[in-house]
Amino acid sequence: MTNLADFTADELAPILDAPGAVLKGATLADGRPGAFQFLKEMTSGAKVFREAQEHENDFVRSVAIGMRDRLKEQDAAEAEAAANPASQVGVAAAAAATERAATEGAQPDPEGETARAVALTTAAVALLRARGDEKDAVAYGEWLLRIAGQVAEASSSKEGGFFSKRVKVSEGEQAFIDRLTAAVAA
Repeated sequence: MTNLADFTADELAPILDAPGAVLKGATLADGRPGAFQFLKEMTSGAKVFREAQEHENDFVRSVAIGMRDRLKEQDAAEAEAAANPASQVGVAAAAAATERAATEGAQPDPEGETARAVALTTAAVALLRARGDEKDAVAYGEWLLRIAGQVAEASSSKEGGFFSKRVKVSEGEQAFIDRLTAAVAA
């Protein structure tokens, strides 16, 4: 069995970042979603993450729990920084604050986010195949594809305009899922 402790922090980053990037990429794959569509897609994605915390594969379960724990740590650090502004002194803190200020309110880049998700998936699956158990790599890849599929199917959209029929998965979402499938299979 593959353990998260088997990886360095740099190696662990794409493994823990890929599921969130896939969620974001699937949400943006057909352009910028409306508020209602975004809510449905994020709710569907959150459900897949909750289910993964009880996944039958130990590695997928540990990744989902690791992501949850990392998010809690980030929230605690942000709360500490807000409560104690003096703790924000330093180059790293200044760089982080500058990056946050630059990205706040910025419109997401759908093509950039889907490309990032595919790149992270490729890196994470390749690392798992090289250093982990093949069964864990397959389960992890299937989980990433499940995230993309569930999010894509969460809300139907109109492909050709106002009078067109609704489709469950748009062309952009299907193209993203196809790219992701190729990344998992590579």
